[in-house]
Amino acid sequence: MESKKGDESPALPHDDVFPANFAEIVASLPRGPPCSIFPNVRLYRGFWVPTGFLLNLPRAHALFEERRPADILLASFPKSGTTWLKALAFATARRSVHSPLDAAHPLLSTNSHECVAFLDTLRWSSSVESDDDGGTTAAAAAPRLLGTHMPYSLLPRRATADGGGCRIVYIARDPKDTLVSTWHFDVSLRTSSAAVERGERPTAAAAGATFEEVFELYCQGHCGLGPQWEHVREYWEASKRTPGSVLFLRYEEMLQDPVGNLKKMAEFMGCPFSAAEEDAGVVRAILELCSLDKQRSLAVNKTGAYAYVNAREGLVTQVVDNKHFFRKGIMGDWRNHMSPEMAARLDGIVEEALKGSGFTFGYTNTNN
Repeated sequence: MESKKGDESPALPHDDVFPANFAEIVASLPRGPPCSIFPNVRLYRGFWVPTGFLLNLPRAHALFEERRPADILLASFPKSGTTWLKALAFATARRSVHSPLDAAHPLLSTNSHECVAFLDTLRWSSSVESDDDGGTTAAAAAPRLLGTHMPYSLLPRRATADGGGCRIVYIARDPKDTLVSTWHFDVSLRTSSAAVERGERPTAAAAGATFEEVFELYCQGHCGLGPQWEHVREYWEASKRTPGSVLFLRYEEMLQDPVGNLKKMAEFMGCPFSAAEEDAGVVRAILELCSLDKQRSLAVNKTGAYAYVNAREGLVTQVVDNKHFFRKGIMGDWRNHMSPEMAARLDGIVEEALKGSGFTFGYTNTNN
């Protein structure tokens, strides 16, 4: 993993062993301007990574001290369909235990971010470790189902090892819609009841920074885990190198053909739907259970909140009202926020950056 242009971050050793002074290294990294969702980011190996994610890297890598080929890692750039992907994967992978028709299904009373542990933070990584009695938590049951926003190049080597790593499902979304979703999420997050109760000051977005100003930063790649196009490129190229290890999904195609894409994902995860299940309507039941309308209507997602917690210290660092994970979930909402000139500019930046990768987002309807 070579350092990228403009970034002198130290490369990780081949055995994923981090130096004892890694926290000091993180503190010395270039700090980026405050960006949507993640106000404190550092430039590490070409990406603007939240400082908390970086400090948790050694522990996240330690979760893969040995190869776990049965594990399933759900990867995404923020606001690219993460909540939906987690719900679909959880309902599909755990359907032998939790029927999608069960009135007590976990997704009816629990947000999908609680059902699928996140690799990137201290709280989430603790939920997939051994408990104090030497057993394992429910989240650690084989196969482990984990989520991440980290770039492919920062994942544990044992998770990405050809032929011996875990299976990775990645979802990509048009950067224009991703930006709009990020913008709305940030404003909602910082003006939420949970934030107000804690007396937090709003971010630049909520305090009055215009969408145009945030757009400028996004075009420069200054956003949490950005640049988005490089994030996508890494997973796309990995899916081409090792198609049996990385499944690359497009958010727009999932919206257009949810049945076909869910069946493809189930096959890849090693739990394909049987003919009997399809005849019984299991696929449709999962899609209905995980749909935006259904999830948004649930009490847990109307009034509940999700707390990001430092597991070791029990310190709540951020609280998100669950309702903010659900907005429109459609294609093309960028047209309500960007001028044709803005859209063309962002498209051009992305297309230029992705040259030679063989991947495009398909910008044929920019001005329609």
